[in-house]
Amino acid sequence: MRAPNPFSIHNGGLIGAYAARLAEAIAVRRATLEAHTARAEADLSIRARSEFLSNMNHELRTPLNAILGFSTMLRDSETYTLSDEQRRTYAEYIIQSADLLLGHINTILETAALDSGTVEMHAGEVDLAEVLEAAIGRAAIASKSAEVAIVNKTQVGSVACWGDANRIGQALDHLLRTALRAAPKGSKILVRAAAGEKSWPEIAVRDFGAGLSGEEIRKSLSVFDEVHRGLDRSFAGPGVGLAVAKTFVELQGGRFEIKSRVGEGTIVRIMLPPEEAKPSAAPGEAEIRKAG
Repeated sequence: MRAPNPFSIHNGGLIGAYAARLAEAIAVRRATLEAHTARAEADLSIRARSEFLSNMNHELRTPLNAILGFSTMLRDSETYTLSDEQRRTYAEYIIQSADLLLGHINTILETAALDSGTVEMHAGEVDLAEVLEAAIGRAAIASKSAEVAIVNKTQVGSVACWGDANRIGQALDHLLRTALRAAPKGSKILVRAAAGEKSWPEIAVRDFGAGLSGEEIRKSLSVFDEVHRGLDRSFAGPGVGLAVAKTFVELQGGRFEIKSRVGEGTIVRIMLPPEEAKPSAAPGEAEIRKAG
């Protein structure tokens, strides 16, 4: 008597049972992998937040300690027998530390907003020359502390674009602070607002620091592309500043370009839509959600 062929059509019920069991095993395996992945992402999130809190603790304590220390010495100036020159110097240290602390706090708030995926935008007509001039003013304390001059090469006249003046200003704050950290003492940072190519208004920021390698640029700009890595960065170096600036620019339909050579310095250009690009109906207050 011939043995039954297990692949015969007459054994369809058996094959169906095997298929059902295989499908069930695959489903269980898939669920297990998904559970492991979710657990790994949760662990990564916890570690990232822990590292962020550790970084934040150090970055905030440094200027706070300076403010408290020099303020105490000024308060007790008779005990320390401080000269007028020493008082002025300590007051300058306090101002510089307060400015650094404010920059850190702004970075924390902006990074948290971008990491959460929701940022409010208020689009309108913007004069880039005015926005740049205001940003240079805000960077004056940091510029003096770094002993680096910021030279504005913008030609006389307005450079109009369509965007959110506040967010553009925040992007420039990050670019200038990043450039000031990179620039050697006694050097200059060149900035300029101009009509740009293809009628797209632009702002360029150039430093003559050590420059960045291609890998350093990639890492600096990819903080929001990595799972839960938005807050896991130190404020030193290019760090999160370039990524925040890039995101603010791109949320407005703008373009962000960075070119750097090790040993020569870095040029960052942000290009915004021209004034003619404004919508026919004013959008008012728009909520822009980060893709992904």
